[in-house]
Amino acid sequence: MNLFSKTFVKPFATALGLVLAASVSAESVLIKGADVYTAQKLLPATDVFVNNGRIEALGSNLTYKADRTIDGRGKSITAGLFNSETQLGVVEVAAIEQTVDSMTTRTDITAAFKVADAFNPNSTLLPHNRAHGLTHALVMPRAATGLFAGQVALVQLGNTPRVVHESVAVAVDFSEHGVELAGGSRASALALLRQAFADVQDYSANKAAALAGDRRTYSISLMDAEALVPVLKGEQPLIVKVQRAADIRAILKLAKAYKLKLILSGVEEGWMVAADIASAKVPVIIDPINNLPSGYESLGSRLDNVVMLHKAGITLMFTGMSWHNTHSAYLVRQSAGNAVANGLDKHVAIAAMTANPARIFNAPVAGDVIQGGPADLVLWSGDPLEVTSEPELVMAAGKVAPMVTRATMLRDRYFERLSAK
Repeated sequence: MNLFSKTFVKPFATALGLVLAASVSAESVLIKGADVYTAQKLLPATDVFVNNGRIEALGSNLTYKADRTIDGRGKSITAGLFNSETQLGVVEVAAIEQTVDSMTTRTDITAAFKVADAFNPNSTLLPHNRAHGLTHALVMPRAATGLFAGQVALVQLGNTPRVVHESVAVAVDFSEHGVELAGGSRASALALLRQAFADVQDYSANKAAALAGDRRTYSISLMDAEALVPVLKGEQPLIVKVQRAADIRAILKLAKAYKLKLILSGVEEGWMVAADIASAKVPVIIDPINNLPSGYESLGSRLDNVVMLHKAGITLMFTGMSWHNTHSAYLVRQSAGNAVANGLDKHVAIAAMTANPARIFNAPVAGDVIQGGPADLVLWSGDPLEVTSEPELVMAAGKVAPMVTRATMLRDRYFERLSAK
């Protein structure tokens, strides 16, 4: 065992194990007088009673006996946060390639690349983000050799983090990065997508012959063709990362031609084609904080992008904050706060990081604080979108989550050492 394992890994695992052991049973909790933010409205000074992992009652002056009663006055409650684009559990230290499983250099494993297979439930990033209010996330693969990045997973950051759905969508990168991988031209990238879709249609209609080698040579591997069959049948969404307004229109046209269930990601120039996106009834995954062009594809970035998209009737799902969307995926809350500061309705912003992705990706929770629903919630020390507010209680998968993380253990270790001097 090396020095790092002796000084950190084993103590961390032991301490966390003790905390988890104390949280195994579903603890009944009564929170008194907190402001409850649902995805639609504010319930001021409301009592919330949680029992057997579910929200048993919401109301005023509740008198239930609970294992734990918390004074919620001056505090607020939301559903657990949901970040719709992360690499949680498949990236530990981005600069160390041995800890990065979010992409592959294999050209024959693109759409079939199942990032869930590499998910590490013992990643230190999971308790870190959970303790800051994040209870669910999409794990998005990254494109390394072509347009198709792979299959998107849904994970739950409960006391025992787990993959809820191994494949909720297939991801495509039609940003400048993806286009570069596809030959350097948007025209060649679109041609490759059309060819891949035609191959999948042929494979789906002639699977036995294709597997026997009696069909024409496909532009993608048989593994990738199989992975794309649910997409071409409209059974699974295709998440396309795209920024430029003209590119968004091109992807919308492609999706219409193949009757795809489309979700757009990025859309920094989405406001310019908001009517087109709304007309196609396509939801978007977006980071509201992005307002500076990082390339020619995003020259039209602006802070009120999400406001304009919402006014057009587009369903929003949030990620963020910027490049912190994995190691500090909980900062999606700060991105949401910036959206509100620039004109977005507060409940719309909260829904974009709770109820909307939970519904669209069929999460095991409602993404809302509702009577009878699973206890997946956060008690905040103040306003949920105020940057200085902190979680005082996190419940995930019906259980009180420990607030012990690698960061808090390091803090306590060095604080104790300094205090002893």
